[in-house]
Amino acid sequence: MIPLAIYFWPSALGGNTEILIVQGQSMLPTILPGSLVVAKQASEYNVGEIVAFVQKSGTGAQKIVVHRIIEETESGFVIMGDNNPTKDPGFQTSENILGKVVFATPYVGDLFALLRNPIVLIISAVFIGAIQMEQKRRKTKKEKLRRIRLGLPKYEKPSENIKKPKKPDYTLFFAAIAINIIVYVLVLFAISSGIKPTGDILTGFLFKGLLSSFAATVSFAFYFIFIIGMYFLAKIYEAKSQRREQITGRKSKSSLRMLLGKDTNPVLAVASFLWLLFVVMELFHLMTLVQDLGIVVD
Repeated sequence: MIPLAIYFWPSALGGNTEILIVQGQSMLPTILPGSLVVAKQASEYNVGEIVAFVQKSGTGAQKIVVHRIIEETESGFVIMGDNNPTKDPGFQTSENILGKVVFATPYVGDLFALLRNPIVLIISAVFIGAIQMEQKRRKTKKEKLRRIRLGLPKYEKPSENIKKPKKPDYTLFFAAIAINIIVYVLVLFAISSGIKPTGDILTGFLFKGLLSSFAATVSFAFYFIFIIGMYFLAKIYEAKSQRREQITGRKSKSSLRMLLGKDTNPVLAVASFLWLLFVVMELFHLMTLVQDLGIVVD
């Protein structure tokens, strides 16, 4: 999924892809109303290709139009909708063209429009809530059956008066995710402003051999996988420890756990340390970005 996400990264975030929802019947029967259209920037555009471009009116208003190139002249491209009787006004140059249509998927745009309806959102929320309640009921039933098979005491719902065990602290995980996104957005903003940031250790290395925006995206994806991967490792260890304690009634006695404390998840402790190092590294990177952008503003 990561290569696909990089390939179809939207232009609003520094990519070269426009994701549009077609409204109107000007491209029938090629593109149906309510279709989701994906257009990517190209080095050149040719007659017969369907493109997305910015059309300006006499009042200064503008809109994005998806039509076909039917002729190329010295003044620019002549463009017209497949279902239109007349050509679009004026000539369109490559600067006005946002991209060539790669594919169009019918009905998907209508689905997105439907999901924006408040009534549909309420019904969806109720449906999701019902599914979660059913999953919780099944989980409780499964736990009862498991205890019966293993000969464990009867499952009882924890009382509210009983002190609940302290939950693992994943604050640094969320901090690492947040700062990764913030730095990535600022890097793309700097690149779009004509600045080539110094970058952190990985990003700076990738800048030497790759296109700046692509290098920033690869670095962001790598850090994202690293942060999420450590999170899942900590969660897996936590789940295994809980199952072991339920069966044996005793906590595991690994040397790392004895050193950190009996209630400590050693994998989470290591992950938190790595997340902290990442946050500190990105904070320094963030300071450098702010300075670079400040120089341009002045």
